[in-house]
Amino acid sequence: MPTERFVCLTTGVGIMLALVFIGADRLPPHWDKLARFICFALITALLWRGTAGRAPFAVLASVLAFSLLDELHQLVAPPHRTELLDLVADASAAIAVAGVLLIRRKAPCAESSQP
Repeated sequence: MPTERFVCLTTGVGIMLALVFIGADRLPPHWDKLARFICFALITALLWRGTAGRAPFAVLASVLAFSLLDELHQLVAPPHRTELLDLVADASAAIAVAGVLLIRRKAPCAESSQP
């Protein structure tokens, strides 16, 4: 279903953009890590579904790159502060979801297929 994959991709990218512009600094101190974990797990799952599971390493790399860019963005944004634990929560979510989906996958991925 191309339409469903498009919706998943656009929703995942939309969540990424919302994180950049809204931020999670309005949450209580220790809840922000859980919120980041859930959000990045959702982004990973949506991008995975949007690519039909054919590019797992590209999805994982793009979510990890976005997480790093988000932390770098917080270095220059005055009300925010960069925390290593935020990056750990983001990466943990992406790796956990990608790992589970990679194990459940039945078709070979595009990155490993021969032309």
